[in-house]
Amino acid sequence: MSGPSSGRKWGKRLAVGAVAVLLIGGGAVAMSWSTLKAEWAAKAVRAAGSDEARAAAAANLVALGESGLPRVVELLKSDDAAGCLAVAAALREAWKDTPPADPTFAAKCRPILADAAAYSEAGKDAVLELAADAMRCPDADLAALGRAAVRAALTATAPDAVARAAAVASLPEVGLKAELVPLLRDERAEVRRAAMMAVGPAARGEPVIGDEELFPWLHDPDVEVRAVCESALATRGMDGDQIAAARKLTHPDAAERLKLLLDLRWGRDTVRDPGPWLERLSRDADPAVRAGAARVACECRLTFAGWLDRLATEDPDGTVRDVAAYYRAKAAEIRPAGFVDR
Repeated sequence: MSGPSSGRKWGKRLAVGAVAVLLIGGGAVAMSWSTLKAEWAAKAVRAAGSDEARAAAAANLVALGESGLPRVVELLKSDDAAGCLAVAAALREAWKDTPPADPTFAAKCRPILADAAAYSEAGKDAVLELAADAMRCPDADLAALGRAAVRAALTATAPDAVARAAAVASLPEVGLKAELVPLLRDERAEVRRAAMMAVGPAARGEPVIGDEELFPWLHDPDVEVRAVCESALATRGMDGDQIAAARKLTHPDAAERLKLLLDLRWGRDTVRDPGPWLERLSRDADPAVRAGAARVACECRLTFAGWLDRLATEDPDGTVRDVAAYYRAKAAEIRPAGFVDR
């Protein structure tokens, strides 16, 4: 039988159920309200008529935290370059008091960089500074995401965007300088220039490209690339005479390369050690240049020129082999007394 106590139990159950419904409904309303605010903030970013208005709207969107994150990512996937820059700047401003070494930084930055490969070119460009910040974070996974974001930005079609990505890639903490070497052969002069500025100058540690490998860019079609290459070689310890010799060494006209042989033979005041230059010329594509290198080596009385043996025995051109063999024998006759070949 049911009685007053049974009625009270049902009343309590109904009350609890009502409260649960209200709580669930309230949570749904709150969630819906946060989503709406994020949508309005994102629309305000897109519709902004000035940089100031756009920055304010982006700050409002970022201030929403996790509820605004999907709209931030959506903007970074769009081709709205101004909007991408605004939200990226707002993110960095919001996190300015959270250093990369703080674990909170990794938690905030990870969802932004995790989707970087899917961003538009404008978005990839916009998050470059965030990616650089990630490199200073002790979280290895976040650093890997930052490095991947920089790699993605290097594939941009806009030369200025690639140049900015190259500048970030060359930072020591990013460690992608070696991946910039192929960009030296890019068809866009702006990209070649940026790559040369990144990998050309002397830096701590092992260079990602050698001195001699840089010489061909002294003949780049772009005057600025040539100038940057020359400056880079100067930072590596090469003086004006050596750079002039490098320019002749890699000149596309064999006649100019033959002129270098004359400089090495008669211009000892400018190129004091002809040996390394003659060895380079011994690998020239033109047989006349290779044969000339053998002759000048003998005339300069080089005592250590093992490459003469290679020319005399292995050169594909018979005339070069004969000439090299002749001058090798002649060089042996004029070796100083007490010389021991090692």
